[in-house]
Amino acid sequence: MRLYKLLYVIGDSISLGYCRYLIERLHEAYVVLHAPGGSASSTNIVNNLEDWLAGYDPDVVLFNCGLHDIMTPADRSVTLPDQYETNLRGILNNLTELSCSPRIVWCSTTPVIDKRHQAVNPFARHNEDVIAYNQIADQVMTAADVETIDLYEVVVNNGPDALLTTDGAHFTEQGYQILAEAIANYLTAGS
Repeated sequence: MRLYKLLYVIGDSISLGYCRYLIERLHEAYVVLHAPGGSASSTNIVNNLEDWLAGYDPDVVLFNCGLHDIMTPADRSVTLPDQYETNLRGILNNLTELSCSPRIVWCSTTPVIDKRHQAVNPFARHNEDVIAYNQIADQVMTAADVETIDLYEVVVNNGPDALLTTDGAHFTEQGYQILAEAIANYLTAGS
């Protein structure tokens, strides 16, 4: 019998940023592991999920994807809305087929400050796309009865201008701490 629960985090660089604070915050209840590197797009998760989880028996899988799916230059692959929905359904199907039947928790995609992002990046991301893809994810997660932590709203409520760095997508240390705290509070509520 394990004394600690295993929390397996799958996400992009945003989750890598808050993961170290999750480890600190949840050290008495969870062993927290992150999928190798950042997951990038929903397509990348679909293609690698089985390998990432091989040998693990997570109690909770916390996952997110979206920021890489909405990138919009001609030289980058963009996940169109229909494909994003299909990918999310595929990820959920794969997670529910695991023998350990983990608790699945989705985190919404965090905001982007367009002007900052476009000023320093060779590719575009737009907050209106974040909102649209979060709506798609919300429909998929609601239909599948998957728990959701609304990190988009957490950032909006705490002031994106102060929490996001000059690249308009990544977070200050305070921002990552706030995200980790919101996730930890959600996961430990009632336990």
